[in-house]
Order: sequence, then structure tokens, then C-alpha cells
Amino acid sequence: MAIVWPMTEPAAGDSASASPRPGTKHTWRTKALRAAASLKAEYQAGKAGDESPAAPIWPTAKEQLDAVVKMLTSARSSPPQIAPTDAELDADAAEVAVALRGVDWASVRSTTAERTGGARRAMREMADQVDWTKAQPVAAQVSSALIAAVASGQIGVGGRLGSTVARAIVDQGGLAQRVAANLNEETTQMPPDFRQVIDSTATET
Repeated sequence: MAIVWPMTEPAAGDSASASPRPGTKHTWRTKALRAAASLKAEYQAGKAGDESPAAPIWPTAKEQLDAVVKMLTSARSSPPQIAPTDAELDADAAEVAVALRGVDWASVRSTTAERTGGARRAMREMADQVDWTKAQPVAAQVSSALIAAVASGQIGVGGRLGSTVARAIVDQGGLAQRVAANLNEETTQMPPDFRQVIDSTATET
């Protein structure tokens, strides 16, 4: 089953969603937003002149997965030139925690259980970008849940949230740990741990 992630755009007039924080030019957020915008622009440019009503509007699932993997690679290998403050990290953690609270985990389990579905491949490719040996248990649980939620289409990867989720998946700056702390403070149950599912996909051909 092909997986198509929502590719949302910042709302009109929402300058906070479209612009990086002051003093963070050329940092991870700028790179991630440019990557997402470039992907969409290149795809639409490639379709220019095709007036067929059946022509697709958004990139394919494969192209969207590639964009997510690029975000993860950038988040893991390119730390920000100006480290986010504790207040900024807490705000990002709260944003990711809100996204996790809205996930239908029964649907995620069902989708990721399909061995022939695209979600399994997506999980495997995203998980390859995480250094699981360095992740604290609670952070690894959050990372695995985010990977599963993104792979199953429950969390979109467009706009600012996409880059923030990518940073949380690789636990950049301890962000996944902060997400877990946020959930705990709000007495919200931790998301399911999908590390076993991820491990099983690593052995699949």
C-alpha cells in the first residue's frame, strides 16, 4: 500500500511559520524549509505544460520519503550554528508533544504491521538515520513512535513541524528527551514503543 504523507504549507500571513528565528540564518531550520520548498517547486516545474486533469499535484510517496530522510540526515549531521535556547527547545518539544497526542495509534499499528506496505520501508529508511546506541531509552521510544507516526501518515512532514519532528527523531539537542518530559508533565501517556517493529524491518528483504 503506497504511503502518501500530507505536505502542508504555512498558513497565509503566518510569518512565524515561514521564517527562521532571528539569528539562525543558514541553520538547520532554514535548510529543512528550503529542502521542502525545493522539492515541491521542482516537482511542479517538471509538470509544467501537462494540462491533463489526472496529473498529480503533490510528489509521490517515494519523493516525500526522500525529503524526510534528507531532513533527518541534515538534523543529524548539521548541528545549528547557533544552539537553540532552553525556551526554544521547550517550545519545540511542546509542539511535537501536541502532534503525538493527536495520533491514532491503533491505525499506526495496523499500517506498520503490513509487511508489504510502504510504511515498513519508510520506517526502515528513517530509522537508519538515528544513532540508537546513543539514545536514552525514553528518547528512543519517542523517536520510534515519531518514525512510525510519520511513516503511517499520522504526522505530516510539511512546514515547520516537519523539520522539528526530524530533529526530535534524531534527538538533536536532547529534543526527544524533552518531548518525553513534556508528555510526563502533562500526565499524558507515553506513545507506544515501535523499536521492536523497527528491528524486525531491518531483517526484511
